[in-house]
Amino acid sequence: MEKYSGLDTLQQGISQTSLVEIVNTAARRSGLDQAVWSRQAQGDQEFIVLPADIPESTVLGDFIRQLTTALAEHNARRPRRSPLRIRVALDIGVARAAALGHSGQAPVFVARYLNDPQLKRVLAATASTNLVTIVSDRLYQDVVLLGGNDLDPEHYVKIHVEHDAFTGYGWIHVPEHTPAEIRGLPSGDSHHADTATERQPEESLMSTPDHLALLAATAVVGAMATDSWGYVRRQCAVLLGRHAPEQSQSALSQLNAYQAELMTECAAQHKVLADEFSARTAAVLAPIASSSPDGAKGVRALAEAAEAAPVRTASHDNLTYRNIATGRDFIWSGRDTTVGGERP
Repeated sequence: MEKYSGLDTLQQGISQTSLVEIVNTAARRSGLDQAVWSRQAQGDQEFIVLPADIPESTVLGDFIRQLTTALAEHNARRPRRSPLRIRVALDIGVARAAALGHSGQAPVFVARYLNDPQLKRVLAATASTNLVTIVSDRLYQDVVLLGGNDLDPEHYVKIHVEHDAFTGYGWIHVPEHTPAEIRGLPSGDSHHADTATERQPEESLMSTPDHLALLAATAVVGAMATDSWGYVRRQCAVLLGRHAPEQSQSALSQLNAYQAELMTECAAQHKVLADEFSARTAAVLAPIASSSPDGAKGVRALAEAAEAAPVRTASHDNLTYRNIATGRDFIWSGRDTTVGGERP
């Protein structure tokens, strides 16, 4: 995890939990059985050994794609200025269980790749994504070049890694980015890179219509179990009314149904439902994001508004409501309920 040491004790603990949850989600979605993994916690990172019979193309393809999505969903629920950013290194070889973790050349090589300054520079210089990967030359030659599982060899940039007694080549891959976008970043020289590599946090090439829609949908659904839902729903109404008026009412009704179900569902099912509702909502927002630059801007604004909305988990007891905006009567039954209002 990037900049982990700068976090306080509480935030470090939260980040560790988040990393494990993101990895678990990506594994489940890509069909990998975590029960057969050997996992070694290392504070700001995790070292994972997978059985030899798991196809490497599944890990490099499906798992990395799902990891990218799960990380984006997680960061959509975090403050925008403090996203979780991670580096991933992958190699193939012998890794034997040992008294303090694992022994073998592969674990050593993975550590060298993961901490290579060039990989760190790519992540630091690429504001449009929060995930970068590096694979060993052996994995690239034996697996990536075969092109299975939608692996594209052209989307990897070769670097020379030299650290302590280790020297070799690695291949950096930034999901959803082309080599032209990241070439020059490993060396710190981005002047010769394609103009698309310039840092553009607000208009990132990473922000495809589908990606924007997923970010917005995840943030919207994340607000449903909080007291910011009313505000976020109004932002949804504005966006839909402007760009999809014919389906605005039905879409808002569906969002209301999602919110009602999330508020009554048990905690164990909450995340499963939230993921499902996020995917459904993203399917509604994606056509808007792809319809025009103005539509994409509107979906991005919705994501930002939902992320920035004050978040406090709602409960049914001891509630305080302020700045209520309703079109009709506002009725709430329960105990210890306070309703207050402020007018400009």
